[in-house]
Amino acid sequence: MNTSLRTLTLAAVLAAFAVTGCAATTSMRASSQMEEGQFRQAAETYAAALRENPDDWQAGVRRGYALYRAGDYQAAQDVLKPLWTNRRAAEYARFWAGIAAIAARDEAAARAAWSEWTASRFEIVRAIRPRVEQLMSGELPLGPQAASGYVAEAATANGREAHADARYGWRPLSPGYSRSYERDAFSDTMLPVTPKPYLP
Repeated sequence: MNTSLRTLTLAAVLAAFAVTGCAATTSMRASSQMEEGQFRQAAETYAAALRENPDDWQAGVRRGYALYRAGDYQAAQDVLKPLWTNRRAAEYARFWAGIAAIAARDEAAARAAWSEWTASRFEIVRAIRPRVEQLMSGELPLGPQAASGYVAEAATANGREAHADARYGWRPLSPGYSRSYERDAFSDTMLPVTPKPYLP
């Protein structure tokens, strides 16, 4: 009896690893397609990764990003919106849904995405929060070119954050913040490092 139970448990664990490994391979293929500029194909491949592993929230965010890069702004929003309630995905999903809405000149959808946008990272907040405030007051420029500019700002902030994380590490800023960087970490004239896309 114990031998049978152990065998069944081992089989279940191996099956779970096989599914996860297969989904990881599919996501890697999608990432390669993204690097080659094959955004529509990448979106389809990320969708396949999600079918293999529905809990892969990163593939969900990246699928929405791929659709945005393909110029399908409404589809990007449709993919990202269900991820707004996922604790790990929400920061990225809301950001890219807002960017897609801005590119589509849909101010109401952008407000819906960005109205509850939050992040605990100091540089990201410093870059994006003023844009959120402009959006809420109806003063934010809309359209694909504007959206690309906001993406570049976020990517630069992401690069600065990654650089500071590697160089200085986390440290409390004040009792009201769960974690943030010391402000002196950003005085380095070598910053920012090469910006990375604002993705998980």
